Amino acid sequence: MVDLAEIQAAYYMVAATGVLVAAIYYVLNMRATQRNMKMNLETRQAQLLMSILNRWTETEYNKKWQTTLWNINWTDYDDKMKKYPWGSPEFIDEGTLWNYFESIGILLEEGLIDANMLSKLIAPDLIQFWEKFSPFLFEMRKRRGFPQLYSKTEYLYNEMKKLRPEWKYQPNKPF
Repeated sequence: MVDLAEIQAAYYMVAATGVLVAAIYYVLNMRATQRNMKMNLETRQAQLLMSILNRWTETEYNKKWQTTLWNINWTDYDDKMKKYPWGSPEFIDEGTLWNYFESIGILLEEGLIDANMLSKLIAPDLIQFWEKFSPFLFEMRKRRGFPQLYSKTEYLYNEMKKLRPEWKYQPNKPF
């Protein structure tokens, strides 16, 4: 006859085996979930970078960049505001770029895009833009009492300069 203790021991063995199988299944499932989450993150980052690239390759953007922005010249804040006042096409084109770079700076600061890949995509244009227009921005910050104005663009510039220190603005030599 089977002893009650043997039945109970067998029951415990079956229960322990079930728990072990469940734990193994859970670990394998968590690893698969982590792989999927990593792939989803990489996919989202790639989509963000492609959105940036799409803007970079638009004909309208390139026309503004090559014709308008590189033809803007001034000696100081007052001279620039006299030549290119609020609402002028040049002022609007410049503002569009400030806002664009500010948005990218926020994405980078939040860790949503990879700085190294981004530097390969936008660093030359951003560095030239910042080094040409930042003196105007610094004066605008003072006069408007808004020291944070385009601070994420400044952050973006500093991060790109760390990765691409050899790139510099060269007046009268746009790409």
